[in-house]
Amino acid sequence: MPYYAVAIGRIPGIYDTWDECKEQVHQFSGPKFKKFNTRQEANDFVNAYGNSSKNTNKNSYYKRDVPSTSVKRPFEPNLYENREEKRRKTDSINYASSSKIETHGLEKDENGFVNVYTDGACSQNGKRKARAGIGVWFSDDHPLNVSRAVVGRQTNNMAEIQAVTIAARQAQKAGIKKLKINTDSQFLINCKTKWMKSWKAKGWKTADGRPVINKEELLEMEAAIAPLQVSWNHVRGHRGIYGNEMADKLAREGANNKN
Repeated sequence: MPYYAVAIGRIPGIYDTWDECKEQVHQFSGPKFKKFNTRQEANDFVNAYGNSSKNTNKNSYYKRDVPSTSVKRPFEPNLYENREEKRRKTDSINYASSSKIETHGLEKDENGFVNVYTDGACSQNGKRKARAGIGVWFSDDHPLNVSRAVVGRQTNNMAEIQAVTIAARQAQKAGIKKLKINTDSQFLINCKTKWMKSWKAKGWKTADGRPVINKEELLEMEAAIAPLQVSWNHVRGHRGIYGNEMADKLAREGANNKN
């Protein structure tokens, strides 16, 4: 059974489900939380990181373990479900439209970069029946979010690359100039920040002389992000980071919707 430890949030404590944890940290400034396999690890995390002025109640670390008669704020039940209508709204956005998409509610870092979380998913990666999808998440229920199947080869790396390409195009449609790409793919970050320069110099050959498999997709991604100021940030996947979890969910939905 997992335990969700919230050291900094609306009500710090230890929670049994992600939904309960999310209620305490989503859109809370500077949250600190993590999933653990044991309650003791969760307790240690709260004790180690919970002494902060950002807590709304410093003495409530173990509030979840104490019976309470207070009324819990309702949690939106369909947050993780029924996204088909949202995908249709996203796909219907006209790329030629001159009107800017609403950017209210998008999170920015301390340097003014808008946060976007991208992810790729691929079932049976490397096999003939592989199905890959992309997920792009800016904010809950936002029209810039994207969930769709990968176009072309069905691999995890293709999904990761195409997710960033689509995220950059979505940002441009909304008039965003500075974009922080949060991804759990170190491969993707290394491609753009380390390897592509060397591959280009070698005629798109790897160190052992083989052709770079994802050349065309990487060039397409590079062209998409070129008009933007881009900051890359590696996040650890499946560690309870809300934006990453949402991008992963959109990517898996996209893979499942491949015809």
